[in-house]
Order: sequence, then C-alpha cells, then structure tokens
Amino acid sequence: MSRGDWLKVVILVILPVNAWMGVLYYLHWQKRSAHHISLYRNDMAAKISFIAEKWGIREGRRLVYPFPVGKTPTVFFGVPPPVGQGRPVLFLNIPSWITSEEVWGPTFQEALRTSPSLHIVLLFDTEISGKEFEARIKGLKTMLQHFPSHRISVIAGDWIGTAFGGFLGGILAILCDGNGIVRAVEFYPELKFSPSWDEEVKNWRQKLHQAVKKVLDKFFPKGQRK
Repeated sequence: MSRGDWLKVVILVILPVNAWMGVLYYLHWQKRSAHHISLYRNDMAAKISFIAEKWGIREGRRLVYPFPVGKTPTVFFGVPPPVGQGRPVLFLNIPSWITSEEVWGPTFQEALRTSPSLHIVLLFDTEISGKEFEARIKGLKTMLQHFPSHRISVIAGDWIGTAFGGFLGGILAILCDGNGIVRAVEFYPELKFSPSWDEEVKNWRQKLHQAVKKVLDKFFPKGQRK
C-alpha cells in the first residue's frame, strides 16, 4: 500500500474507532458519576434522617432550638431568630458557594413579601475556616445587601452541611409556626449543571424559588397572607 492509502486507513478506520472509544469512555464515566452521586445521596439521607429525628425536624414536632451543637464554632449575625416566640420562622439552607443574588433573588423576595411577621434564618455552611471562611462570609453579606431587612438572620458554621446536607439531597427549607412547631420541610430539588453559568442560574433560580414558594403556600394559603 502506498503512503496515501495508509493515510486513508487512518482517516477512515482508526480515527472513527478512537472517536467511539472516547464516546464509550464518556458514557462509562457518566454512569460511574451517576452511581457515585446516588451513593452520596443515600448516605446523606441517612445522616439527615438521624439528625432530623434528634432535632425534631419533622412536620408536627417542635423544633429543637437553639440547635444542640455544643461548643462547635458558630457565627451569628442579625437579630436572634424568634423561634417559638409567636412569629413563624423560615430556615433556608444556603451552600457557601451559591451566594449569588442572581440565584436567590426571587426566593428571598417571595419570602419577604409573604408576611411581615415571617422571619428568615439563613443556614450558611462555611465548610472551611481561616481566610477562606472570612471570604465566604463576606460574599454572603455582599449578597444580603440586595435584601436589607431586619427580618433576615444568619447562622453560619462548618457543621451545617453535616446536619442539613447540601444541594445533593439535603434540606432546603424548614418552616416553623409561632410556637416553634415544624409545619413544612422541603428538600433540595434536582439542580441542573452546565458549562454555561447563565443556564445554571436560570435553572437554579427557578427551581429554588418554586420549592420555597411551595413551602410558603402550604403555611400561608393564597388570599390569607398578611
């Protein structure tokens, strides 16, 4: 065979085979990734269920608050959450890497306008400590500048992810009535991941807003909000 013939063999046979090998490898990786995510979700669900039972994070039960975390480092800012003091309280679990007004804007606005008596507590998982911790707290405060309200408080600590989980199967929202009784618990919806930040934001913003609105509508029926 001439050199030109060999070149045709490479183009017509070897390159397509390599392409298919790449596709098969990607599909295999995707399958393994989905399997690992499923295992993570199951592990997370078991941990959350254990803590939820201990802390009363069940509909119809009184929430154990302050959360019994002992001497675990915790940062508070804003007014003390009025749990069990006559006002409903909405806890929102915010992963430290999603502190974006683009993502949370509609959710916060929905909660703030639902009722002037509703207090919002952000559970902020810092995950780490030191300078990175300070940077993430600063990022959260920057986001909250878009929602100036004395009805928003923050509880931050690296234990929050363990107690409430994260965006993969964790608790998104807990709503307590004025007596501190849990009236709704909502888990994170499945969020879309994309190389495009705009696509992710659009998906996350809509799904998080819908999930929290469902919780609010359950406790504050339309036409009865005040």
